[in-house]
Amino acid sequence: MTGVILSGHLRRCDGLPCEATAYVGRWLEPGDIGNVIALHHTVRDAVAPELLCHETDAFFHEHCRARGRILGLFAEGQLIGYGVIGLPTADQDSFADQFGLSPEQRAVVATIDGAGVLTRWRGNGLQRRLVVARIEAAKAAGRLIAVSTVAPGNLPSLRNLLAEGLTVRALRPAFGGLRFLMRRDLDQSVTPPAAGHWIAVSDTVRATAALALGLQGWVLSEATEGPRIWYGRIDGTDEAVG
Repeated sequence: MTGVILSGHLRRCDGLPCEATAYVGRWLEPGDIGNVIALHHTVRDAVAPELLCHETDAFFHEHCRARGRILGLFAEGQLIGYGVIGLPTADQDSFADQFGLSPEQRAVVATIDGAGVLTRWRGNGLQRRLVVARIEAAKAAGRLIAVSTVAPGNLPSLRNLLAEGLTVRALRPAFGGLRFLMRRDLDQSVTPPAAGHWIAVSDTVRATAALALGLQGWVLSEATEGPRIWYGRIDGTDEAVG
């Protein structure tokens, strides 16, 4: 599975417009894992430790075929980004266990797991393309549910996951910090409810209260007063949030 499944051009470099640079994406092979691990360390060392899960080397080896797949992005002859998708069996442990799934749902869940892009090439929409590609891979594998986790302070990942239809379902400690638990049912099409409440991303107390009442987080707005999420019920009914 070395064929190209993504391609395009990078038009920003180091935060500035640049001459178009071609990139491709392909599913990685075991021989690529050393480069993935090195890129993971480079990416995680550039952000606050609570924003990105520090994966083990074994995690990447396991998710190259045995428990999932890893999509790699290449430009100028090097790996510049990666995205992991987990395809656990119903009896395998994964962070999907935090979502309270039934045995039947556990058999059809995919985890939109860790991802990273070199700082040099951020601003080209690569993270969102990695999300889209992994959701498509989940569908192709017969999975009906996609789940992910993201730190509230990791706005790029939060923005991309919400934009691709995952909604916030819970807020819990995980992976060394607070994480939004996010889910999308791939066999359903839903739109954000008109009734609801904006809650600041930083207001974890009010967000927890809203989620406990059965609301979901749908849309990210990066307003001048700070980033906030639209919370509402899937049935459109409204309820005050303390």
